[in-house]
Amino acid sequence: MSKNSKVGLIGVGLMGHGMGHNVLKSGYDLRLYDTILTEGMKELTSGGAKAMPDIGSLVESCDIVLCSLPTIPVINEVFGGPGGVIDSVREGALVVDTSTSTPVLAQSFAERLEAKGAGFVDAALMKGPAQAMEGSLNIIAGGAVDDVKRAKSVLDCFATTFFHVGPVGSGFTVKLLNQAIGLGTHAVVTEAFVLGAKLGVDISVLFDVIDSGQASSEKLKILSQKFLEHDYSLKFATQTGIKDLRLCERMSVEAEGHTPILNTVISLFEMNAALGNNAKDDSTLSETVGKLSGIDFTTIAHKDQQD
Repeated sequence: MSKNSKVGLIGVGLMGHGMGHNVLKSGYDLRLYDTILTEGMKELTSGGAKAMPDIGSLVESCDIVLCSLPTIPVINEVFGGPGGVIDSVREGALVVDTSTSTPVLAQSFAERLEAKGAGFVDAALMKGPAQAMEGSLNIIAGGAVDDVKRAKSVLDCFATTFFHVGPVGSGFTVKLLNQAIGLGTHAVVTEAFVLGAKLGVDISVLFDVIDSGQASSEKLKILSQKFLEHDYSLKFATQTGIKDLRLCERMSVEAEGHTPILNTVISLFEMNAALGNNAKDDSTLSETVGKLSGIDFTTIAHKDQQD
């Protein structure tokens, strides 16, 4: 795609800021829209991006439109509301949704955009805001081959790993399945470590043993480090985990799937939220499971307490 092409970005939050930073750095003419003047908006406009007054004016002026949106209601409004993306898109444009959404919604938007002569790609993101700013995200894309190829030229500005996993909706499908596996593993690891602590096991030893065998995983390593170093700083909020799990549940219901383990994991995360950890890091699940088990896990697990 030519660097003379105009790229729009709707949603300049934590992820959008990093994405926009790298698109602008790559030489594209970048247009921005957000409902509030975020720090990302300030930084990007001072660097040469142009803030647009509304969604319609952005979409009408751009060849490719990126969307980075927080929730399904917001996604529905931005795409389908009056003066939204679908109302305003021009023939030949390409819309790329990097939000976390569902395949059914993606397919619906794609059909409506196709009727107006525009393309659609769902490009789900893996990793977080730090990697968005570094330009090292993983992207899972769904869409027609030509549309995905066209989108990739812009998406490569902020990604190092790119998967084209199938037609429209496939990107969101694979992202949600990935989240179900990751957060399900999170719950199982947490339960095992809390139970081990209650039974008097040195959890640093427990980690060494598990890490040496087939049950090892990146999630095990990350959680164990948090437990041992007493580091529950915010990296991935409980409420974000619940949102992703609920979207996976919705996807399962729409497909008439059977996911009883997913339902249990959702209940556990929602319990953690109800006990005051909704906006805190999802590693605080260990505190909730500890309370249910009758121990103060965070104190027991603290590395300094073991030395």
